[in-house]
Amino acid sequence: METNEKPVAQSKHQLTEAYNISYLTLQRWLEPIKDELGEYRGRAYTPKQVQMIYDLLGRP
Repeated sequence: METNEKPVAQSKHQLTEAYNISYLTLQRWLEPIKDELGEYRGRAYTPKQVQMIYDLLGRP
């Protein structure tokens, strides 16, 4: 698997599907970085925010 792929914007639903977890689990996993992650605006996390999530959780 190529690890230098750039992340794309993803919704919370897409992330829960990718990690095969519930919405509540995603919220709990993201709690430690919520201040750094910033606000969830619109319908998706930005590519920069998705990269931060990948750094915390690893790629799905």
